[in-house]
Amino acid sequence: MKIRVLGAGFAGVRAALDLDRLLGRQGVDISIINKDPYHELTTEIYRPAAGRDVRVLAVPLEDIFAGTSVAVVQGTVTDIRLRERQVVLDRQRILKFDRLVVALGSEPEYFSIPGLRENSLTLKSLNSAENIRRHIDAMLSQAAALANPADRQPFATVIIAGAGLTGVELAGELADQRPVLARRHGLVPEEIRIITVEAAPDILPGFDDALIEAATDMLMRKGVSLILGTPLRAVEPGAVVLEDGTRIAARTIIWSGGVRANRLIEKCFTTRNRGRAVVNEYLQSVDDPTVYIIGDAALAINTRTGQPVAPTAQHAVQQGRLAARNIWAELKGRPLRAYRARTIGVLATVGHDVGLAHIGPIKLFGRFPVVVKDLNTWRYILSLGGTRLLLKVLWRNGRLRWARA
Repeated sequence: MKIRVLGAGFAGVRAALDLDRLLGRQGVDISIINKDPYHELTTEIYRPAAGRDVRVLAVPLEDIFAGTSVAVVQGTVTDIRLRERQVVLDRQRILKFDRLVVALGSEPEYFSIPGLRENSLTLKSLNSAENIRRHIDAMLSQAAALANPADRQPFATVIIAGAGLTGVELAGELADQRPVLARRHGLVPEEIRIITVEAAPDILPGFDDALIEAATDMLMRKGVSLILGTPLRAVEPGAVVLEDGTRIAARTIIWSGGVRANRLIEKCFTTRNRGRAVVNEYLQSVDDPTVYIIGDAALAINTRTGQPVAPTAQHAVQQGRLAARNIWAELKGRPLRAYRARTIGVLATVGHDVGLAHIGPIKLFGRFPVVVKDLNTWRYILSLGGTRLLLKVLWRNGRLRWARA
């Protein structure tokens, strides 16, 4: 019995670990396939994008799966052949499967806005975070080399298009890093403009009104300019054009306005709603019940609301657990369990020192949610491999920091 897990994001890693717990000692061949040799903590990547040093952003897969029966295979999935029961890696290597868990994640959705794909940066991975950091530094260096303030302004302007969680967290982090960036490049902090553009009338769509108001106030206090209720009409090289015709010159344009499923999903499965694969109540593909699709790639429905489940880390982890449990149930002749989405809460930061939390009936704003979010990251690493993995990550990270110093 060969079980392949495609993708080592929050959904895929959890599914592979639970498959090992349930079936690893029963002669089942379990493998996880990922293009990189590490698991990215994508909920944290807005911080290095703004230039902030972060203790841990990725955990090596070999550390996560040490001591398990899960084989780690590095490669990019380029095709899934359902009829032949094959997965193709890097257009040439073929792996057979009996059960498949597809957790290939998402990519930016550009909504056919002219020039957006070609002229913007996106924040989806560690590599993209590093690209944004380097790009901002390069643009500020060019700004510092110009004598005319009017010429400097576009190089010192950062536009973040989209004010969901990622956009708000990035804007807050950049605002707090502004004095550091200004000193590094010999600029005045006020010269570095951060502008957030959002098509909706408020930031953080879906959040509680009181938390939205508090986050809006904090961003403005930190010097972030907010343009709300105004969609993008087009993005040009070095400028954005808003729906009302306003043109804003900026050499750094970051798109955080939406995601769609990995393009391979649309090629291989029945999809709707931004390319997400249609699944049944057990998270099985409607095209093949031996294939489970989870995380950002799946169009999982919240049975209480009838709406698609938001592509968040906590929902991905829940779906990974259920997919593993249902594969175990299949093989053991047990009934499958239907997916019931649970939103435990939402945590977000608005810079280094302020965060917001909505956990059940509890709504918090201030320093405490920042601490809770940081603790939640370490709790998550603990859930992947217990104290063994947590200590290994801390030790590895400590050595890296010592070497840099």
